Amino acid sequence: MLQDIHSIFYSWIRGGILLLLLYHFIFYLKNREKIYLFYSIYLLGVFVFLMRDVFIDNPCVAKVYEYLFFPVQFIAFVFYIQFTRAVINTRKFFQLWDKAAGYSNIILLVLAVFLLGVQILYGFEYQLEIMSYIAPVFSVTMLLTLMFITIVETVEGIYLMIGSIIFLLLANVTVMKLARGTDYLFSFPVHSMFYYFIGILIQTIIYAMLLADTFKRIEEEKSKVELNLLKKSSQLYELKMTAFKNQMNPHFLFNSLNSINNFVIQNKKEVASDYITKFSRLIRKVLQTTEKVSIPLEEELRIAELYIKIEQVRLRNSFTYKIEVDESLRNSNLEVVPLYMQPFLENAIWHGLSLNEGKSILHVKIEDNGEFILTEIEDNGVGLSNSINKKDNLERKSYGIKTVKNRMELIYKKENVQIIIEDLTKMKRGKGTRVSVLFPKEFKV
Repeated sequence: MLQDIHSIFYSWIRGGILLLLLYHFIFYLKNREKIYLFYSIYLLGVFVFLMRDVFIDNPCVAKVYEYLFFPVQFIAFVFYIQFTRAVINTRKFFQLWDKAAGYSNIILLVLAVFLLGVQILYGFEYQLEIMSYIAPVFSVTMLLTLMFITIVETVEGIYLMIGSIIFLLLANVTVMKLARGTDYLFSFPVHSMFYYFIGILIQTIIYAMLLADTFKRIEEEKSKVELNLLKKSSQLYELKMTAFKNQMNPHFLFNSLNSINNFVIQNKKEVASDYITKFSRLIRKVLQTTEKVSIPLEEELRIAELYIKIEQVRLRNSFTYKIEVDESLRNSNLEVVPLYMQPFLENAIWHGLSLNEGKSILHVKIEDNGEFILTEIEDNGVGLSNSINKKDNLERKSYGIKTVKNRMELIYKKENVQIIIEDLTKMKRGKGTRVSVLFPKEFKV
């Protein structure tokens, strides 16, 4: 039975591989995890390879397989390497290896084309001869690489190592027997492809456990992100009160939480994690400034920049920003009213840039103006006159201006504070809106 490549033993393994590749591809379509896509394509290459002997009695199909037999294997290994990179997250933990893996994929594709050329020019026997030399070198390189990865001592790394060792050893036995004859190395009453079939069978069983653990890890990471979201949601009431006191629009808080939720739903774990980190830092900084009358200018700039970056992510990087500050101000111990730029940044992004088409830019400039500080916040958005919901916008802007101005006038005196808003679009002086805030350097509590 084991000598007949058409026997039920080999048919069952082929059928199992086909079911597995379909299962993982469907799983990818449902979850959009690339790890399952890479593995299903790798199994497709293996399945094509295993189907060769089914059509050996058909001259036309057998001839096609002479062209595809080994090239398909190398293409399958390209996706196997992609699968390995995704499982171990080499881009994060093994950047050097990840870069080398990218070059390896190029080499494998070149070898696939090379063997196809050998088939066209010289025939299948020459492919076999070349493969008898390439396969051991490729296998040793692959094993050494995987051994390096397992120094992390992760479960995934161990599974990959064991599965690869077993498969590569048995696959090499098959290649050698195909190239040198069935009695090469040792002789058992089995078909030369038997060792490859057993190797892929054992590997798929091991990788089934690997993918089960990986799926569990992905779900745990997803749960952590959702837990963080829940924790942030539980702070909502306190944040709304803080936002009111510090003139941070509560809609920003709701939209940020919704953005995190959307990233979780879309399974963008890294984006969601980075967003939560930035959002948490902003919340912490806002809470820290709640009871303070003043904060250093550098701290105000850090909060402003963090807020801008969060809005960049939420609006999918639809705008860029630039912050310019006189060096003399950066190097001073200048104190300012906490979050005095917040409402103006908010208005510039929400009512200007978010509605803009084309290249959107936010420019913040803080200048030393003698005894005063001049802060200019300019956007190239649609401008006040073209902003939708103008009535609501004007009410919000007036409220923001009034509250910021009242806070600043308590510190600097009414006559020393100026806030000017210019609609550059309406004034035909360019496009967008510019806010100028002038107040004294000297801080009087």
